[in-house]
Order: sequence, then C-alpha cells, then structure tokens
Amino acid sequence: MDKTPLPIFYDYVFPNFAMANALQVELGMINYLHSMNSNRRHGIGFFEQQLPAGTDTSTVLTYLFDQSFGTWPNSGPGTHLKEGPCMDLVDAQEDSVYFGKRKRQKYIYPIKVTPHLDCFAGVGADGTKIYGNHFWKYMSAEALEDARQGNAIVFLDYAQENFIPRTTYENLHKSIELSGIPREQIVLGFNTFNAEEIYNSWFGNSEQRLVVKSWPFVISNTSYFYNQTRDGRTEPETFYSTRNTIRDNHFLFKIRRPRENRQAIVYAMQQHGLLGLGDWSWLSDVQFNQSYIHYYNTNYGFDLTMEKMEELFSQLPKSLKDEPNDTFSTVSSWTDNQVKSYNNAYFYICTETYTEGPYKSVTEKICKPMGNYMPFVFSSFPGALALLRDMGFKTFHPWIDESYDQEINGHKRVAMIVEEIKKLCSMSKQQLHDWYWSLEDILVHNREHLLEFYKLDKITHDLIQYLYNRVNN
Repeated sequence: MDKTPLPIFYDYVFPNFAMANALQVELGMINYLHSMNSNRRHGIGFFEQQLPAGTDTSTVLTYLFDQSFGTWPNSGPGTHLKEGPCMDLVDAQEDSVYFGKRKRQKYIYPIKVTPHLDCFAGVGADGTKIYGNHFWKYMSAEALEDARQGNAIVFLDYAQENFIPRTTYENLHKSIELSGIPREQIVLGFNTFNAEEIYNSWFGNSEQRLVVKSWPFVISNTSYFYNQTRDGRTEPETFYSTRNTIRDNHFLFKIRRPRENRQAIVYAMQQHGLLGLGDWSWLSDVQFNQSYIHYYNTNYGFDLTMEKMEELFSQLPKSLKDEPNDTFSTVSSWTDNQVKSYNNAYFYICTETYTEGPYKSVTEKICKPMGNYMPFVFSSFPGALALLRDMGFKTFHPWIDESYDQEINGHKRVAMIVEEIKKLCSMSKQQLHDWYWSLEDILVHNREHLLEFYKLDKITHDLIQYLYNRVNN
C-alpha cells in the first residue's frame, strides 16, 4: 500500500527528538538540555519519560509538579499521525519549520494536546497561572504567521481522548479568536466516531472557530498493537488448550480508575454476593463518606451502609488473583499485557470511561475481551454494541440479553447489565463452560477481526486524505 506523504514540521529539532510544538518555554529548555546531554531515550523528551514501576506518579513532570492544575505542558511530543496504524498509512516528511519551508510552502504543524484541554486553551480557570497562557503564544512567530496566512495547518492532535464538553469548546473558541488564525487553519482530530456531528450541532457556522474531525484512533491503534505483537492477546493454541479445563472464575472485571458506572456495578455485585465468584481488581483508592453512600443508594436503589463500604474498601487497592503484581502505575492502555486472567474466566465485565453524553467513543477496553476470546457485557454509551456490530464485530444476543444497549437512562442501563451478570453467575461452572464453548465461532471471529480492523478503518484513511488535500491545494 502506498503511503500518503504529509509534511509535518516542528519549530525546534534537537539531536535526538523534535520538541513538542507549542510547548511552554521553560519545559522546552529542560528538554533541550536533556537532548544535548543524553542519548538514553531517543524520540522522547525528558518530561515524558516514565518513572520506575511503583512510583506514585508515572512521569517526571507529574513527579515534580504533582497533578497541580496549570503545570501541565501545553503539548506532548510528536503526533499520532506517525504512530500505530498511521505508520502504515503516512509518509511523515518531518522537518523544522525554518528549513522545511524552503522545500514546500504548505505544511502541517502538529500539536499533541494533553488531556487538559481547558489548560491548553488558556481560557477559564480564572485566578490560576494558566489563565491567559493560550497555546498559540508558544508557537514560533513564523509558524503562527504561516497559520494566519493559510500556509500552516495547525493540527490539534487529541487522538486518545473521548470527551469534550461544550464549555471547553467555547473556551477554545475564545483562545483561537484572539490568535488571529482563520477557522479553516485549525483542525482538531478527536477520538470519536461522531465528533463532527456533535460540534456542528452545537455551533452554527458563524460560531465555529476550528474544523473538527472524527478520528477513532484508540481502537485502531489497539488493533494495530495486537497485530504487531503478542502482548495482551491470547494465541489460538492457548485458547483451544482450555477446551477441556474448567476455569476458576465465572467473570473477570478490571478496574484501574473508579468511574461511576464501574463503582455501581461493583456495589451491586457486592450486595448480591457475586464478587467472590470471579477475579476482579480495583487498583486505586477511594475516599467515601455518608453523602457518597447516599448518592448510590438514591440513584441506583442500593442498600449500602457504612459497614458494607468499609468492608469493601478495606480490600483496596486490589489486584487480580492471576495478576497479583499489577498496580495503578504499572497498568495502562497498552501495558496491560498479561493473559492468564482471561484464560481463567468465562466472561468479561467491560466498563467504558464515558457512558453519558452525546459522543460515540470506544477505547482499548473493549478490545481486551475480544483479543482474548471472551464474551462480554459492556457498560458504555447507549448504542455501543450496535456500533461494534457496524464495525464488523459480533455481540452475544440472545445468549446475553443486550437490550440494555438501547436504554437511555444510565442508572437503568447499569441495573440491566447487573441482571445479566447475575444470570451468568447463577450458572454452575460446567454450565458456564458449555455455554462459553457454544460461542466459539463468535469469539474466534471477534479476535481475528480485531487484528485486521486497523486496515479497514475508513475514518482514519479519510482524515489523512483530508490533510493531504489541504496541504496540496
């Protein structure tokens, strides 16, 4: 397959990496010193390096500044346009702005935005140090002028994030309006299937200050990752070797960060005495009080007491029985590479990050059961299972009642999912074993389709073609 050539330019190119565009000056100076005096890590800056496992925070930046608001850099290094599945699609013609412009007039100026998009905009957060630190202030004068004149496409790379509130867009609009950069010169690539649709429904043409493009990078990148490495996926020979072995656990349920839907499912399972039937983890701690308990009792119909919560939380943080050494800092999107736990349970409880709001976003979380031959229940946004089927995957109705997928009310949707978990947990191990192997064709299909999905991802192909057309017209 021919790759699409994209000129990708950076303000500053150091001996062993290109500095992130639109990076705060102070952080850039430290990255410069690191690059001049070390070749220990190529292609990455000092602040992006991972700290050793077991450290409370995962990067040098968070170690120095904690999670303090306003101390995140405006941007990260590189761009997802040259990572993962895009490596097979893009011929990244990288250069500095100064020298690259001698070869061609129009180019892409990538900015890999950190999760804190409001900080990036520099609007809102009145009274903090970040207020007024608009991202474009840290672009070089040359790149900023090129963007204003229509020669540089400022590509806001938000490829791993799934949710942008309307108020955050409004803050970003204010920042861009002050920059003097025309709307069509700023393109935001955002990890959803319907980013453009939502943005256009929220803002009329006269209100829009940038071009928003859907870019489901995370699921494509996970597909690419599983295709290129054996990490985190079960091999066919391992799968078939378990046909005559009764597994230890009814279910597998992994929690790293306690979102509301994940907590609600755990509390419901605790009430029904189901947690002891499976392998589950909760790798972080939670502070709770009486109002916290009242919220879940009121909204989910639970009967939680302080005594019950103390009994549960005394176990936290909790690792899997089959992965006892995993901690919050050692497990992330693509470092969750052990497979023993998947092959020792019969179904997977998958919980997405965002389950409310208008966005259709799926992440690596749903790829984990599919990459390991597991049926699943999926706590996500309404219509998530339908989206998976549109993408070519198969789900498990009527073996699992998936009517929860169409339930709009999030609390009711969780309750419906819990009912399916209860049904599966009421089965004996032998019944569950027979049920599991009756789904063999679906499990095999999902795994094989996942390994090839990134090649079929039309939305990513269309984004790359769009950028190519913009710099070649």
